[in-house]
Amino acid sequence: MIKRLTLLICCILLLPTIAAAQSQVGNTNYGDWWVGGQGGVLFASDSDVCGTAGAIVGYNFCMPYRPAWQRYFGVALDFSWNHFQFKPGNFPKIDGNQFALTPLARLQYPLMGDDSFTRGRYVPFLMFGPSVVWTNPDQGDNRTDFGVVAEAGLEYFVIPQLSIGPSFRYRHVFLGSQGQNQYMILGRLAYHF
Repeated sequence: MIKRLTLLICCILLLPTIAAAQSQVGNTNYGDWWVGGQGGVLFASDSDVCGTAGAIVGYNFCMPYRPAWQRYFGVALDFSWNHFQFKPGNFPKIDGNQFALTPLARLQYPLMGDDSFTRGRYVPFLMFGPSVVWTNPDQGDNRTDFGVVAEAGLEYFVIPQLSIGPSFRYRHVFLGSQGQNQYMILGRLAYHF
């Protein structure tokens, strides 16, 4: 039931996007590789506020020889670090570092594009995907866990190749029998080739 409902919601959300793309067939439509850095703060269940930083590389599927609707999709690979403080129940607090490698699918909607800003001037986006999370506590054994990531944000192109923007990321890490919800507020700077 959940899968069918999710599929229905995705179809409803994508239908206007595909229809709008077909009406803009004559517009310039370039694909691009992009690379960026990000930093921010992390709020987690059973934890103090921590810092986070990372790097991301991505590709937007919008080349001139492809259909116009593909400009709304992309992929990215994110590597992030955050300081880790976890206090499970009545146990002592655990400090350390977490590293995460996350392949992401990207939905985007370029707005206010022109001949100079072919990718759009403002680009709201959603990204989501699985994550492999390595936890290195200061005391105890290192561990590898899995998680899921969802992110919503807005890119603003300062110049045609340089974007800045805020985003909000949610990551759920499956820590053995327990899980941890992590909320990140990020600022990102990205260069588009």
